Amino acid sequence: MVKHLSLTDRTVSVSLLIGLGQGAAGWLTVALWQTDNPAVSTTCLAVMAAVAVVGLTLQLTAGRCFTRQVAGLTLLLGTAFALVTAWVTWQGLTPSQAYNGGGEVLATSWTLCAVALAYVLIPFIQAWPTRREGRFYYPDLYRHSWDNFFILLVGGMLTLAYWLLIVLWAMLFEMVGIGLFKTVFFNSVFAWLTLAAVFSLGIHLARKHQQVIGALRHIALSLCFFLLPLTALITLFFGASLPFTGLQPIWDTGYSTPILLCLIGADLLLINGVFQEGSTQPYHGVVCRLVEVAMVLLPVYALIAAYSVYLRVDQYGLTPNRFFLIFLVVVATCYALVYAGAVFYRRSVWMGLIRQGNQGVALLMAVLMVLVHSPVLNPLTWSARDQVNRLLTQKISLEEFDFGALKFRFGRAGLQSLEQLKQLPSDHPLAEMLPPWLMAVDEASNYYQWKNNRQSDGLSSVPLVECIAGDRPVPPDFVRILTERQCRKSTCYVLPVDLDRDGRDELVFFNMADKWLALKLYDRDPQGEWQQRGTLGAAMTQEQRQALVDRIRHERHSAVDPQYQSLQIGDEVLLFEP
Repeated sequence: MVKHLSLTDRTVSVSLLIGLGQGAAGWLTVALWQTDNPAVSTTCLAVMAAVAVVGLTLQLTAGRCFTRQVAGLTLLLGTAFALVTAWVTWQGLTPSQAYNGGGEVLATSWTLCAVALAYVLIPFIQAWPTRREGRFYYPDLYRHSWDNFFILLVGGMLTLAYWLLIVLWAMLFEMVGIGLFKTVFFNSVFAWLTLAAVFSLGIHLARKHQQVIGALRHIALSLCFFLLPLTALITLFFGASLPFTGLQPIWDTGYSTPILLCLIGADLLLINGVFQEGSTQPYHGVVCRLVEVAMVLLPVYALIAAYSVYLRVDQYGLTPNRFFLIFLVVVATCYALVYAGAVFYRRSVWMGLIRQGNQGVALLMAVLMVLVHSPVLNPLTWSARDQVNRLLTQKISLEEFDFGALKFRFGRAGLQSLEQLKQLPSDHPLAEMLPPWLMAVDEASNYYQWKNNRQSDGLSSVPLVECIAGDRPVPPDFVRILTERQCRKSTCYVLPVDLDRDGRDELVFFNMADKWLALKLYDRDPQGEWQQRGTLGAAMTQEQRQALVDRIRHERHSAVDPQYQSLQIGDEVLLFEP
């Protein structure tokens, strides 16, 4: 008999209240968010995270087994989420006016890790009342882990169906000229409150129909039973091919680690679906040996993935993405060692070591996820520190070092590293060469501007101008009229020559910027200030201008009269241009 929801049911009312509370927290966070007030923004987001996690845990644990200890663990979990969220949010609010993507990196990674962390830890809270002699009962942990996925899936499906009907409602009435419903439904308050409430009702509905959730779980586990031998065969064949192909093709791909992690993840997911509670041995004979060999090969693939990451870090240094990859490799290696050990550690239960291994590695993974989003293992700090260390120890040259990443991609840690470089002791080998590069990154307003403006010589703190004619100095007042970016990346040249026969030299200016330019002629005005009078010749490439400079140094040059004089008609002068 199908059980129907009754709005008078007390548990339904509790679910509605929890959902409304979660929705209200989300709406208030968006409404009160102030980029110019970091304290308010950080507090709002931390409170929203705590309310969301506490509410979700209550939705999944409410019932006869809900005890004071469960309530305490729920509050503890919400507090932990609030603290980590506050710290991550604060890191994203960098003091620099320029855009910095470091905060987004942490925010994105914490969003993903928060989902995984809740999925890992909530089953332990659910299984807390049924512990035996202080130890968690593995069948309960296993059942809650799989059931929670399908419960949340039902809640998501109900929420999606509800919102599609709301959109249909609004569009139908707007079609006949009634826009009231669109105004009401597409309001942020209505959306936040009702979507969260419906999602909470969906969770309650799924929990009321445990037989349906159990059926979905059995279907998923049956799929794992049929897919695991195929995955094991792929794992075995790939391992058998490595002695013939070698590892160099793996290094050459540039994305070998994610692929190997996917292979390990597929094996782990499917073997968990097949192992279930560990009460029976699902396979026998050749298929059983095939699966066991595949599990034994997992540490080998984890080792290859770890070495692949090591090569990248050793060659290019640590970055936030590589740091997260190291985290995944560590977790995958722990799981791989446990599952390979389960093959050799013979017990009454086939691969029975999985029971203890899953619990231990899951808790280790939870701890690591929290530490990675804390000052202890902050990937931005570790990445900035490693990159700066590579520069100071001259493992990487100034020309190859990415100063822009420190300013625009490593958050507060990157900005602090730039300040550290600016305060480098004067006796350091790089002290004299760093200022042009630091000035170049200071002048850039975003990462792509830094990449476009950067050249092999960096930017000089003063314009670089040389006189082609012997040892004659460049007039200082001419250098002062150049713009901030002229002649700071590459040396420019001037040629003194008297072209108007007045007894004073004009200056032919060779701007060596990497673009098509003509030579410019400068002369002094009656007040003695340099003014541009015109151009000489057609526009030339940088290579052509450099070749012309080399010719002037080795060949004679002189002023010549034009072949045709200019024609004056009244006050208008027509200049001849060949």
